[in-house]
Amino acid sequence: MPESVLLVTSLTPRNIENQQRAVESWLRLGFSVVSLNARADIDVLGPRFRGVEFVEIQQGAQAACDESPVALDHVVDFLGSREMPVCGLIKPEIHLRATSATLRFLMEETKGALVYASHADVEALDDTTGEIRKSGFDIFLFDRELLKRIPSTEFRLGRSWWDLWLPFYLMRSSQGCPLKFVSFPFASRLAIAENGAEDAGYEKYGMLLAKFMDQGAYDALLAQSPETRRRSLEAMNLNVTMAVLFESRWLSCFPE
Repeated sequence: MPESVLLVTSLTPRNIENQQRAVESWLRLGFSVVSLNARADIDVLGPRFRGVEFVEIQQGAQAACDESPVALDHVVDFLGSREMPVCGLIKPEIHLRATSATLRFLMEETKGALVYASHADVEALDDTTGEIRKSGFDIFLFDRELLKRIPSTEFRLGRSWWDLWLPFYLMRSSQGCPLKFVSFPFASRLAIAENGAEDAGYEKYGMLLAKFMDQGAYDALLAQSPETRRRSLEAMNLNVTMAVLFESRWLSCFPE
């Protein structure tokens, strides 16, 4: 990498060993890693992750009761406070594998754009193939200038939907934003790694995205029974994912 790129995450007290291996893969590639956490989590995680800068986030009274105290707003504010041309945001258990030439290629592609990738579920970290996640995205690399376009929201890391809302919002914004999907092997996650909080807040934040998309669609979802609403949100998840992918340029070349 021509210069250090800041990769922001929010590590959790669960699956620590797998997160350690994921972080090691980021550091090997030359990323500078920052984890945003509440003080209680920093006290647990800090001694376990060498090479990671932990930054304490300040929680309001409402956020203090939330199981996921780190908001997407915290990430945007933090990245805005650091001077770097390329910003990075990644989920905790995602392992990265790339050559220096591939990383230089991806950094070049971030100019004025959002580059993103989904992980493949693998049985072992040296596997070269795996099942690609069918919804949601796991790592974002983007031009620092895009921070100015991201409004304040209620989305929170460690919960569903923020990873769909981010590219969807930038795609739909008045200024527009080129989206670029990394379609070659880049990110993976051990299939045995379970995230018990993955489904928490699914309906709450799904409804938040629905309201952003269309007030009428939000009202229609609100009128549905819980079972029907869940199925409708699952369909919406797939539709938003497909819309983002359809509007994206797929990065499929392998630099030498």
